[in-house]
Amino acid sequence: MFTRLEVRRIAFVLALLGLASCNANRSRNETVVYPGQPEKLAALQPADIAVAPVRDQAGGKVPVDELRAGFATALVERLYSPLDNEYVDGNWVESSFKGTPAPDGLLVVAITSWDSSHLYSNGDVTGEAEVLLFEGGDMSGGALWSNTVKATVNLGDGRGNPPTPAAHLTAEAGKLFARKALADLPERDPIAAHP
Repeated sequence: MFTRLEVRRIAFVLALLGLASCNANRSRNETVVYPGQPEKLAALQPADIAVAPVRDQAGGKVPVDELRAGFATALVERLYSPLDNEYVDGNWVESSFKGTPAPDGLLVVAITSWDSSHLYSNGDVTGEAEVLLFEGGDMSGGALWSNTVKATVNLGDGRGNPPTPAAHLTAEAGKLFARKALADLPERDPIAAHP
């Protein structure tokens, strides 16, 4: 018979093994969503979102402009209103938006990994990112929503053939990746915003 302490230790070890097996069996697309403050996000229904310049933490190979445009497009699909990037850049001081009026929210994206080495062989682009939506125009407003995402997007023809070389492929990869990264962001409810 086991003592209570031994039973607890065994249960702890089994729990750790279960977590390890979950991590070993992750798919090509994984999203870890940290809801942040879902009640506050639902109550605020932020409309105007400043998309900060995308941070390249992957060693200089990230198409930051294309990804930023992709995140703006993905926000529109989720019924948010991204501010014009030139306007944001003109009011961007020390990692915060200093324009008046302040936006309802600030989307900050850090790309931690970006691999497009298979783009022209099989159409795959794999990226990892940390995405946070802050209240207001800087990061002191508190994160309303955030996630960490690792996703592979495919620009092939669906039959394993590589895409046709074209200038728009990088932009399309950014758009598809951004759409996956924001897939769990709750859609804005314009009716709830104006009771």
